[in-house]
Amino acid sequence: MKGQIFIITSVLILLALLLTSITIKTSNIRKDEVFYESFSNLENELIRTVDIALINKESAYFRLNDFIDFSTNFLKKKGYTENVAYSISSIGLNTVVYLNISLSSSNSYLLENLIINRTVYT
Repeated sequence: MKGQIFIITSVLILLALLLTSITIKTSNIRKDEVFYESFSNLENELIRTVDIALINKESAYFRLNDFIDFSTNFLKKKGYTENVAYSISSIGLNTVVYLNISLSSSNSYLLENLIINRTVYT
């Protein structure tokens, strides 16, 4: 009888450890998904900011600076470090924006280089 109790207790402890391990792994996966989603949102909003500036015939430079200031502060509150470098080239109706975007946290880092090429007809 004592051997059966020992075996049952051992099995229950192993199940508890297994469930704890699964929960910890799931938590880490969710953090990575949130980090990647934040990077993807940043990338999409930078593209959208350039598009809105060009459509409204505003300075893409000022629009990007305002958005980068906002996003840097917002992502800093989440524990992320954002770095966005860009250059803008305009020839006639064609505008090209070169973006270098990076986002990092304590254990993750993403980097993307984008070229946004837009022609706006008046």
